[in-house]
Amino acid sequence: MERLARLMEEDECTAKCKKYADELRKMADQIGETTLCRFGPLLFKAMCDPNRLKILKMLATREMCVCELNVALDISQGTISHHLKLLQEARLIKGRIEGKWNYYQTNGKKVEQFIKTAERFLKELYQEEKTS
Repeated sequence: MERLARLMEEDECTAKCKKYADELRKMADQIGETTLCRFGPLLFKAMCDPNRLKILKMLATREMCVCELNVALDISQGTISHHLKLLQEARLIKGRIEGKWNYYQTNGKKVEQFIKTAERFLKELYQEEKTS
């Protein structure tokens, strides 16, 4: 919004832009209220690390305890706990405690379906890039 106001003041914006400024602001406000804009950053933050993606894919195969993830990824338990926390905050995984063990799994079939869909999307997106 500040940039648009500055552009209009500095006369860098075309008359058309000035004419539709209110419409553009309304559009931006409406987009900001969408589910994607409200929850997308949380989801994408959780998925922006290769180790978190590995954890997510591993948990899509079966429930695992933290020590299994520790052995598989060869990263510290503290780092794994941080990754698990972000994945839980994004509601991609859920955990349970059994005695002194913490177990994690994906948060249902929709998450597993999302992982598969995301993988197909990325393959198609970057395959197109290779052939262009």
